[in-house]
Formats: sequence, structure tokens, C-alpha cells
Amino acid sequence: MFQKKPLFLLVILMMLALFITACSDEGENLAETSLTGTDNFEGMDFSLPYGGLTVSDENEAFDDDSLKAMIYAEDGEEFEDSMDNAEVMELEEQGNQPGNANDPERPRFTFLRLRWGMVTGPQDSLIVPDVPCDVTDWTGEIRTDRGIVLVRRVIRFEHPEDHIVRPRTNPQTINFVSRTACHFDGLLLEIIERPEDYESNDTDPNRLHIETGPYAGVYEVEALAGLNEIIEVDDQGNLMQLNGFNLSDLAYCPKGFLAGRFHRLPEENSELVVGDQDPGIHVGRMAGVYTNLQGRISGFMRGGYGLDPEGNRVFFAKYIDRRGAFRGLITGTWEPAENERNLRTFEGQWINAAGTTEGMLGGRAHALEDYPGGFYEGRWTTICDDEAEDQVQ
Repeated sequence: MFQKKPLFLLVILMMLALFITACSDEGENLAETSLTGTDNFEGMDFSLPYGGLTVSDENEAFDDDSLKAMIYAEDGEEFEDSMDNAEVMELEEQGNQPGNANDPERPRFTFLRLRWGMVTGPQDSLIVPDVPCDVTDWTGEIRTDRGIVLVRRVIRFEHPEDHIVRPRTNPQTINFVSRTACHFDGLLLEIIERPEDYESNDTDPNRLHIETGPYAGVYEVEALAGLNEIIEVDDQGNLMQLNGFNLSDLAYCPKGFLAGRFHRLPEENSELVVGDQDPGIHVGRMAGVYTNLQGRISGFMRGGYGLDPEGNRVFFAKYIDRRGAFRGLITGTWEPAENERNLRTFEGQWINAAGTTEGMLGGRAHALEDYPGGFYEGRWTTICDDEAEDQVQ
């Protein structure tokens, strides 16, 4: 027994050495350095990695009432489209299979999120005071020249006044009734193009036509890929917002849309000094949702944007799932609007608890008048789909 002990210790030491080597090859395992409990999002330190955020779990929706309200509203936004038939199921099954994005025999799928009215993003206690607003009638029609258009979700429709007109007359056309005052409505659409619906040398590009009372526009379906457009419709604050995602595969790599708000901190709390500061500067806060292509919430993100000690514009956030379980730490960069404290665009990536880069995201922000901040929208994708990654960046 005594003679076998040195061999036993040698085996233990060799196993320990292999374990250390394996850990160093795959990078730091962040779970080993995480804290228990929730992070301090109000006191983020921009001199620290990820602003000092950790891989700890959080309460559902970060315990934010406005984000929780989006979960509660989900069931009322679901829509069963009568055009969702056997042909659609067959085309989507093809899209669920991995394949070459440039395959001419493969259907193409475009997801378009439209929102119109007083678009503000999730509300919070500092939002513009609730004052009377004129009613705007957005009742109208959305159609494509070719293909199939499906309503996957109605956004903040107040039934029965706001509704999709049924029966639908053809697969290319959607008629709807929508009136807004101090809020917004919207639709999440899926456009399916068969190979014969594609743009070709002897065929005009397939176009999307939007016709409402206060706004009308025409877009090539192919050009909806990566679209982030916010159009000021009138001087009352009404907007038309469009976000597009054009894909050849659906389920192979998870992906979807972002939506949320940003809130800049008071200037007296910090100055935008570049070069000499030690802890970095927390300029503003961000919070919002990840949704999948069907518009269902898959997670939440919360964090802030500012300057690191070298004066670089950085943003950090935490990504959790619907129940609050940790999904990733986000790091990226941002660009300012005319007011240098306002967010204009951002892009970044997130890592999981093992320290592996798992996905990327990007978006555009819009400042609101008479409010210290505004809302943002964008897209996210896991890193396994070059086509989606190009549209997120």
C-alpha cells in the first residue's frame, strides 16, 4: 500500500496539470469569478471589464416593471394568419434546414418589424408626462408584388378597434385598422419568396408597398435586409419605424430583434473629459428585450454606455433569459448623436459564462424631445450565420 502512494500522487498531479492547461487553452472561466446576487447597474465602473458586471443570475426582467409588462402583453399580440397553410409549412421546413444561402432553389425569408405612432420604447418613471394627444388614423394596406406575406404578431393593438381585416383577399395583401393617440401600434411580418419570386434579369424587383393615412412608402424586399429606418411623419411626434432581417435559413442559428430604451445621466454627475479620468464615465443607461424572429421575448439586456479611462466610447450590459438566468456579458462601442450624451448607434458581442464569444448585436437609437434619452432598436444573432452577422453589423 505504501509503495503505491507515490504513483497515486503522481497521477493526481498529472491530472491537475492537464486541468490547468485545458482551462488556459479555453480562456478564463467567468463562472469561477462570479458573484452571487444581482449587480449594481446604477454604479457601473467603466474602468473594469464589462463595467464590473458579473455572470450572476438576476430577477425576472431585471425586476423592471416596464420590461415585465412586455411579457404580460405577449399573449395578446399573437396572431393566427389564415394564409399560414401547407405551402407555407413546406417552405419554412426548407428554411429550417442548413444550406447554402445563395442556393437559387432555396426560398428566402424576410422578417419586418413595423411600429407607428408615438414610438417611445418601454416606459419608465421618467418618460414624457402623459398629456392629451390627437388621434392619428393609420388604417391602410401593406402588400408585396410577389410571394406570401404573413402577420406573425400584432404589436400593442387595442382590440377590437385595432385589427387585421379578415378574410384576407390574397397572400400578398394585408389590410388593417389602427388608430393611435399617445401610444404606438405595429406589426411583425414574415415575407416568404419562392425561387420564382426572386429578382431576376427579366423581372422587376419584388417590392413592399406601405400605404397608410399619414405615411406611404415603397421598398425593395431585398433592400429590407439590415434596414433600420425611423421616419418622422408629422410635427406631433408620430414616427414610422422599420427593422428588417432577410434570411435564407430560419432555425439553424438563433437570431432576432432588439428593442429598448436609453436614459442619459445628468451632466452635473460627470463631465465628458477625455484622457485624464481614472474610473471612466457612465454617460447613460440602457435596458430592453431580445425577441426571436417570431417576436416572442427570448431575453432581456440591461447596462450602460460611456467612456473608459482612455476616452473610448464603450457600452457594457448583461443578457439574461426570460426567467433571469445569466446568458451573457455584452461589450461593445457606441456613437453619439448631435447631443454627445445621446446614443445614436451601438454594436457589440456577448460572451457566455465559459468566456466564449457566443453572439453579436447592433442597433440604432432615437432621442425623444423633452426627455433625457429615447429608444433603441436593432438585431442580434448567434455566431454561426454569416448572412445574419453581416446584417447585424
